[in-house]
Amino acid sequence: MTGATAQTHGGVGAAGYAAARHILASPSIAGRTAPYIGRDGFDWYGLAEEARSMSHGEMLLVQIAHDLWEPGATVGLRDVVRRLDGRAFDRVLEGLRVARGEVTLADEALPAAA
Repeated sequence: MTGATAQTHGGVGAAGYAAARHILASPSIAGRTAPYIGRDGFDWYGLAEEARSMSHGEMLLVQIAHDLWEPGATVGLRDVVRRLDGRAFDRVLEGLRVARGEVTLADEALPAAA
């Protein structure tokens, strides 16, 4: 994973940021991912390290968010369909709609960093 931000990352823009942030703000991982979410980008190195101690489904959410941010897929659709519970799957679908520009979400409050 890389450390690109919205200001320096070409082609993603606000919708890509909002989509990745929405997935990283999933209730099951928000407390652990919040310290790595900035106003204009993500600390992907920190997120990757944090994800190492997450469940497979939680780690998959981080990987999906990264795939929405960076070119080059690392997550297969089969994993999305089979490894996510219903709430996480719905969250990913919402994020995909945001990335496509079909939906705009209000900024979600993230848990305060410990």
